[in-house]
Amino acid sequence: DVADVQLEWGKPGICPICGAITDQYWNGVGYGETNAFGKQGRVWISKCVSSQCQGLVVWIKKGDQRKIIYPPTGVRIPPEDGLSEEEVKLYEEAAAVSSISPRAACALVRVLLEAFLKRSLVAAGHPIQDSKGKDKRLVDLINLAVQELDLSSTLKQGLTAIRDRGNTAVHDPYGLTDDARAEDLPWLFEAVDDLVDALHVKPLKWGKMVIP
Repeated sequence: DVADVQLEWGKPGICPICGAITDQYWNGVGYGETNAFGKQGRVWISKCVSSQCQGLVVWIKKGDQRKIIYPPTGVRIPPEDGLSEEEVKLYEEAAAVSSISPRAACALVRVLLEAFLKRSLVAAGHPIQDSKGKDKRLVDLINLAVQELDLSSTLKQGLTAIRDRGNTAVHDPYGLTDDARAEDLPWLFEAVDDLVDALHVKPLKWGKMVIP
């Protein structure tokens, strides 16, 4: 699905400026090495084809590879409904830093996942405090969501995997490389998207179809 494809040179994807699924003018001119970028490669420019955007994207070309250096990559469009204003900010911030620091992005998505699960569990009438009156940890929130919320078996498996992977990251923060965390990020984002769809979007749609 193109909507899940980060922009690569010569391929359609999500424009890092306007967030739309679009293409770029790929005949950008390569600029010679400068003092600032000499050791990293040559600077190339592409331009969004959308008439409402026309934004420029700056790339570094080193060998056969081109990498976006401006604006921050990893842009994803949050679900239209279901996330609070603060949760949307976390979603967008995680996407914006994902290419610079996958570790930071994973941490932000985990915070977002925790916030959304708390709100969803409370709305469904389930307590989110432990015996000492403190909010439960994400691992416990996931266990509660898997047991109590109306989720598909696939989503439950995904949440369980995130719980296990998250424990590894928390207890051994240097044990996972940035490459490994970068591989996790799409799944973390997808878990949030699927949760919003399962717990908010679909019930709302079906509710509107019920004949009073």
